[in-house]
Amino acid sequence: MTDVLSGNRLVEKAFTYLTSVTKECRKALTEQFEQEHKGIPFGSVEGVMRQGIESWFARRDSNIKLSHETSLNGRLGEILVTYSGSMKGAHFKLHVDGVFTLAGSSSEASSYLKNLNVHVDKRDFTR
Repeated sequence: MTDVLSGNRLVEKAFTYLTSVTKECRKALTEQFEQEHKGIPFGSVEGVMRQGIESWFARRDSNIKLSHETSLNGRLGEILVTYSGSMKGAHFKLHVDGVFTLAGSSSEASSYLKNLNVHVDKRDFTR
């Protein structure tokens, strides 16, 4: 029989697992943007990024449930996306930060991925 994990132990295991999964996600999304989405208009980057993240997590682990919370544009060329998620009773926030180089100063300028970060913060985990 399997024992039910205590709240602290469940959060710790979920955080450790999601840390490694987000590293895989970052690598896969970086490769996807570098190969398939070079030069796309910056205005469409947020939608493409969200679709890529959601489909990647659905393929990677069906136990991880994500729900889009917010998408913010920081400075021109920056996108910040936040998801709320759950996995086996642990609830968390997933943050995606993308920095793009733009070939122009409009929202429809061609964009190229410069840096992508996908991460979870242990302080955002609850039971």
